[in-house]
Amino acid sequence: MFRYLARRHDRNHILRSLQRQKRIGHRSIGFAYDTSLAFAVNEAGKEYASGGELALREISEGELFFSPILPPEPLREEESSVTFQSDITTADEENNTFECLVTDSGSKGHALVVFHHWYARHRYSAFSKFFAARGITVIEATLPYHFGRGSGDYSEENFFNANLGRTIRSMRQAVLDGRKIVRWLYSKGYYKISVVGMCLGGTVAGLIASKEDKVDKAVLMVPPMSPADLVWTAETMKALRGRIESVMSLEELRTAWSRINLEMHTWGLTRPHLDMMFVLGKNDTIARPEATDRVLETLTKCNRSPEVLRLNCGHSSVGIFPYNIIAARKVLRFLKETPTLAELWDIRGFRYDFSEI
Repeated sequence: MFRYLARRHDRNHILRSLQRQKRIGHRSIGFAYDTSLAFAVNEAGKEYASGGELALREISEGELFFSPILPPEPLREEESSVTFQSDITTADEENNTFECLVTDSGSKGHALVVFHHWYARHRYSAFSKFFAARGITVIEATLPYHFGRGSGDYSEENFFNANLGRTIRSMRQAVLDGRKIVRWLYSKGYYKISVVGMCLGGTVAGLIASKEDKVDKAVLMVPPMSPADLVWTAETMKALRGRIESVMSLEELRTAWSRINLEMHTWGLTRPHLDMMFVLGKNDTIARPEATDRVLETLTKCNRSPEVLRLNCGHSSVGIFPYNIIAARKVLRFLKETPTLAELWDIRGFRYDFSEI
C-alpha cells in the first residue's frame, strides 16, 4: 500500500511540475554559454574574477573556484535569524544578501546547516524543531533566488537553467554562502558542524563538504550527483533538456558543468574526518540513483564507505509517511546517538514538500 501511495504522490508531483513549466514557458531562460558570467564576482559592476574555461581540468581549479572571498561576518544577528552579505554580487539586488533561520538548541555542541530543494515554497520547520530539541542547533540556509532572495514569482529559474555560465555562477554562490555559514558557526564555538541537503540542495551540501574541512558530517538526500544527468534523465526536466540538446550532447554538458558535478569532487569527499550519509529513493525518476552509485563506488574504493539508506519510494515521496520517519530515524542516528522511542514518535509529523521541483 505504501509503495502505491508513494508512486501516486510522485506522479502528482511530476504533473504539477510539468504544468508549472508550461505556465512559465514564455519566461524561461534560453540556452547560452555565458562563460564569463560563471566567474563573475560582481555582475552588477561588471567586475570579474580571473576567467577560464567552464570545464574543470584540475583539482586545484575546483579548490580556487569555491574558495571564500569575504570574511564570515554577518550583517545582523537576531534571536531566530542571521543575515549575511553574499560573496557574489548579482544584478538582482535581493539576491545579494541571504537570511538564515536559526532554531537554537541552547548548546554549542552541534550545529546542522540545512539546504532546501530547488523551487522550495516552505521551510523545514518541523525538522528544525525536532533536532533542536535533541541538542542540535539548526540553521536553515536560503539558496540563491529563493524566498526573500527572489524578485518575482519565478525567480528560482535563475538558479538552474539553460544558461550554462549563469547556472554555474548560482551554484558557486550557493556553495560560498554555505561555507560562510559554516565558518561563522565555527567562529561561534560550535564543536561539531554538519550539513544536510535535499535534491539540488544536496548537491550544494556535497560540494561544501568536499571543500570545507570544518564540516564533520554530511547528509545528502536524493541528490543529483551530476546536474547534467539530472537535465538529461529527470522526468521533470524535459523542457530544460529541449533548450540544451539542440546545441550540445550530454557528454558536452557534463564537461561544461564539471565544476558543479559532485563526481568531479570525490577527492574532497574522501578527506579524513568527514562522515557521509546518502538517502536515496529506489524508484527515483528525477535524481536517478545511477550517478550516485558511481560516486559510492569511488568512495568505497578509497576506503571511505558512506552510510547509505535506500528507500522503496521515489523522489518527492521520500518526504511522506512512512519514508520520512525511516529517513529521520537514520539521520538522527547518524548525527548523534541512537534515538529513543519517544524521539522516533515525534518524527511522525515530518514531511518534506518537493511539489515544485
